[in-house]
Amino acid sequence: MLGVIALIALALLSTFLFNQYRSFHKNVAVARASGIPYVKTPIFLFNTFWLLLHRPLLPYLRKLPESWTWPWLDVIDIEWGWHERYSMFSRLGTDSFLTVAPGKQGIMFWTADANVISQITTRRNDFPKPIHMYGSVDIFGKNVVSTEGQIWRHHRKVVSPPFTEKNNYLVWLESLHQAKDMIQSWVGASGDQVRTISTVGDDSMRLSLHVISRAGFGVRLLWPGLESPEDEKDQEKIAESGGVSAIGMSKGHTMTYTDALQNLLHSILWVMLLPRFLLNNLPIKRIQIARESFIEWGMYMNEMFQAKKAEIAAGKIEDDGLDLMGALVKGAGINKETLSSSPSLEKGNSISGQALTDAEILGNAFVFILAGHETAANSIHFSLIFLALNPATQRRLQADLDSIFQGKPTSEWDYERDLPKLFGGMLGAVMNEELRLVPPVVHIPKSTLPNQPQTIMLNGKKCLVPGGALINLTTVAAHRNPNFWPAGPPSHPENPIHPRSNADNDLEEFKPERWFAPDKKAGKANGTTNGSANGLAGHAMAKSAETDDLGVNIASDTSASHYQPPKGAYIPFSEGYRACIGRRFAQVEILAVLAVIFTQYSVELAVEEFASDADIEEMSAGARQGVWEKASQSTTKKMLGLESVITLQMRREVVPLRFVKRGSERFKA
Repeated sequence: MLGVIALIALALLSTFLFNQYRSFHKNVAVARASGIPYVKTPIFLFNTFWLLLHRPLLPYLRKLPESWTWPWLDVIDIEWGWHERYSMFSRLGTDSFLTVAPGKQGIMFWTADANVISQITTRRNDFPKPIHMYGSVDIFGKNVVSTEGQIWRHHRKVVSPPFTEKNNYLVWLESLHQAKDMIQSWVGASGDQVRTISTVGDDSMRLSLHVISRAGFGVRLLWPGLESPEDEKDQEKIAESGGVSAIGMSKGHTMTYTDALQNLLHSILWVMLLPRFLLNNLPIKRIQIARESFIEWGMYMNEMFQAKKAEIAAGKIEDDGLDLMGALVKGAGINKETLSSSPSLEKGNSISGQALTDAEILGNAFVFILAGHETAANSIHFSLIFLALNPATQRRLQADLDSIFQGKPTSEWDYERDLPKLFGGMLGAVMNEELRLVPPVVHIPKSTLPNQPQTIMLNGKKCLVPGGALINLTTVAAHRNPNFWPAGPPSHPENPIHPRSNADNDLEEFKPERWFAPDKKAGKANGTTNGSANGLAGHAMAKSAETDDLGVNIASDTSASHYQPPKGAYIPFSEGYRACIGRRFAQVEILAVLAVIFTQYSVELAVEEFASDADIEEMSAGARQGVWEKASQSTTKKMLGLESVITLQMRREVVPLRFVKRGSERFKA
């Protein structure tokens, strides 16, 4: 009996290996015929077995001689895009290449070429989004992220109107409010408490959640520890009346609004990836919390949705006062007339002729939170780190802010007057440079349809991207590609920021000043410049950015007063029809928060690991600089270890920072 089982197992293994070999041989032939350089790999990057075991296996594989493993081993590292950046492309001698592995879907196309990226993003029918990779974000309903083709067009038309200047103005006001609360939590009510803050990343996430809660759902969240007795009484009344309380427990709930949202976002991968049966039944506390928060937040969203419908039915809200949820409801065709003719409003059923189902409205509302809060929070976090690493740049930023605000308190800041100046000034350059170095995602996925290869021009040569291929627009490499970005010599060639990427130029360095290049067009670039470069400069923000018939924002991501990279070279929010729908929302939040911080404070690296406060006080300027250099090197090393889950974040390390009143800096520029 055992012999029979062994023979069957051997036969199955032999069949599997033969099929793998045959598919690999076929894929190599397709790659060779494409005219695109290619790398052969023994396993597909997204093979389930490899996804589960790559972390423990990679250290052992790296012990093999490099002559055996180069270059295939580097490109089957899940995080290779961030680890290698532009170095993979430069070492291969090409800005675009294929990886070829066994399997039916064994071919992937990678590019850091701005011209190729521009071709792909403008031909949305030829290079669609691989929506099978996004099914996990449908936990509350189909949405603009997880759909393609005509269904996506339908979603896009409905969800674009909420992202207006009226809503961006609300983002501006709430960002100013929440930024002041965040700073107070760091420096105390007096504003001069100096202590090391090791929670800057978490606090940035909290701030961003608070902003999107207010602008998205009309619920203002209060900063922990800063609630007044009046706040608590107001929130108790809201909870007792069946509304959503920002502090206490709302009726019929087991979690507060804040806890439900934060717990869900912290455990989102469990909710996305686990089958519902396992999510509902596994006796693991972490998973039980994930399940509870998923149910609780779904209830909160539905309650807010029903409340918006009731307000619209009663004629209590106008277009001028709509948050994202209210605008989504109206955009879906739900208005006073349709609601009055619906007999099932209280049951929460979709209305006949409604442009989006109730589930789709909730699905889009949730994906706005999921995608939106991390992008802005990460950018704020990393901007603070980069500015702490570059005191001279920080001083230039503060001087520019002084010229814009002239000492006015935030209560006198004006959205239409001040925001375009921020976007077109030093702060806008800081934001652009942070997003160049640390974009929200390492790769932007596209695809070709099965059996539908697509022609592209690659270095003036017509090539064929194979049908059924996964495509990755490698943002971190495109943003560092010296063929499309003007570059100077490295500031410290003896101590490069990255061991392999761009060691002979300054494209790995944080230099917002590069956005003020005398020639704002692409210097060495061999692509075409982005012609619609209004961005938010001048009056463009007040009038909103240019859009097409789908409400797709076709204006530049950068101000007209800044350097304009070639199309496809700068894609932090993607490009073309599938560009991020909430990019202006994120930009307004980032600019407002950083402006509040740096008008009053400076950020410095905390150096307790290397010297005590007492020791620092007694040191000479030269000795202090030596301590700062050690902290700088440690921080730069930590930045090399960022990881991706949904967005690129610092997950395993912490960079401690200090916020001090301007003029009280310990480390001078």
